[in-house]
Amino acid sequence: MAKKPQPPAASGRPQSERGQRVLAVDPDAAFLTAVKRVVESGRCRVDCAATAAEAAAFLQRNQYNLVIADLQMPGLAPADLFERLEDELSEGMRLLFLAAEPPTAALQAFLDERRLACLVKPLHLRRFLDKLDDLLLLAAQPPDEDD
Repeated sequence: MAKKPQPPAASGRPQSERGQRVLAVDPDAAFLTAVKRVVESGRCRVDCAATAAEAAAFLQRNQYNLVIADLQMPGLAPADLFERLEDELSEGMRLLFLAAEPPTAALQAFLDERRLACLVKPLHLRRFLDKLDDLLLLAAQPPDEDD
């Protein structure tokens, strides 16, 4: 049986389903705490990891609908971070990368080729929540046969 669409939020957009799980990965503990509070505010259950290794361990133990990860993890190139996460990603899981600076042309091409979303810090709250809803709604849908 198909899932019913969620009622529109105050913004007129459908809200992501409650109970979805998100993994937030960022070396900045204060930023992780802020992301956790925003995402958990009636939306999702959030686990936090400060390193790619911690993220990989969480991904081995749990199913997530979305991974939010800092693109510039210390000591790890963005492509290497993606490869480490990609090894543990389950089907239908979405990725949202966050970056302190706009991606270089080469990095943007890498993200575009893989259809990966990236937002630049500092985050505008409404834009972040809209992107979060978009990705969680996509994660809740069955994958396309073309993907």
